[in-house]
Amino acid sequence: MSGPLRIGFNIWPLFLIAVSVYTLFGIFQSESSKAKAICGGVTLLLWGGAYAIYSGMDEVLNILPQQFQQFNPFFVVALTPVSMALFSALARKGKEPSAPKKIGLGMFVAALGYLVMLAASKGQPAPSELTAVGGVSPDPVVPTYLITTYLVLTFAELLLSPMGISFVSKVAPPKYKGLMMGCWFAATAIGNYLSSIPSMLWDNVPLWVNWTVLMALCVISGLVMFSFLKRLEAATAE
Repeated sequence: MSGPLRIGFNIWPLFLIAVSVYTLFGIFQSESSKAKAICGGVTLLLWGGAYAIYSGMDEVLNILPQQFQQFNPFFVVALTPVSMALFSALARKGKEPSAPKKIGLGMFVAALGYLVMLAASKGQPAPSELTAVGGVSPDPVVPTYLITTYLVLTFAELLLSPMGISFVSKVAPPKYKGLMMGCWFAATAIGNYLSSIPSMLWDNVPLWVNWTVLMALCVISGLVMFSFLKRLEAATAE
């Protein structure tokens, strides 16, 4: 079986499960019994289809680490209604965090994602030590760690990205909103480029050092955000 076809079979169960999250929420949000029944039936069909595809897959899959990136868009789609429901429930109780606070919390959540990789790297050799054995560790790590990291980082992304865009649109002067929004995306592009800097340490230090650096940067960013929290919240106060 070819590589692309194998990857495609991995994607479809995730796609069906992601769609089922919305139909599952539809059961609770629908007002009529008929609509609830339809959403429930569609949810069961989607779960059954995902299980059928998963059951038909080979027991051993040759998947490269970068192919696990498909879990990021999956979690974005699947977690969006969950996060919306969570913050809607908090809003009804008058306890929903402000946009700046969500951004700060997002940085701390991102640090937890790297903490998962820090735990997975315990006792693992540095990449430079694996050159003699073809770059493959004799003690491979289960993929659950990587999937969990994507889960945590995606939830952090949902706290950071939409909240950042919303915050910029609120505080920017009306005639500069377009410019400020462009600056936001430019800053995002610069951040994506700077994220390659820790990779320079990849072959020179133990794995845990890489994750510790990234975790520390997230914590520092969160602390800086919270240090300006009162001013930021005042800027968006109605």
